[in-house]
Amino acid sequence: MTYGFPAVRAIAGAREAVGIEGAVMRIPRSKKFLVLLAVLTVAGIAAAIAIPAVISRSVISDGTTLHYRFERTVAVDFDSGWHIHPGIVFVQVEEGSLQITQGNCTPKTVGPGETYIEVPYKPIRAVARGRAVWTTSLFINGPDALLIPAPSPCPAAATR
Repeated sequence: MTYGFPAVRAIAGAREAVGIEGAVMRIPRSKKFLVLLAVLTVAGIAAAIAIPAVISRSVISDGTTLHYRFERTVAVDFDSGWHIHPGIVFVQVEEGSLQITQGNCTPKTVGPGETYIEVPYKPIRAVARGRAVWTTSLFINGPDALLIPAPSPCPAAATR
């Protein structure tokens, strides 16, 4: 049996070698594309379901009402008492250390060269035993007070 095109001859020769008769079946490339498209669609839906959505967002302050203040404090045996800042505050310790309590009732020691970022509107207390030097950077809503006194969120035994 003779065939005109080299590819057809090779296919026919392979069929005759294995004993297959009839035409060679080909899977159209369009099916591969449809399967790929289906897989990508399912992956996209799964990703959209898996990514948590924002429940709530409110602007506390923007560039037009933002007030900032930088303070350097030198103190001996300091206790800030429980208070709230109506904005974000960075505390950078230069000398000594501060025991900062916020979020839970276990104080965190912040030493020289370390920075603590306060969570806005959450009660906080800072205590220094001995001499301490630190810089406080406050970024708050313009009309709000820099510091608002607050009751202790901790049981009495934890605030000593």
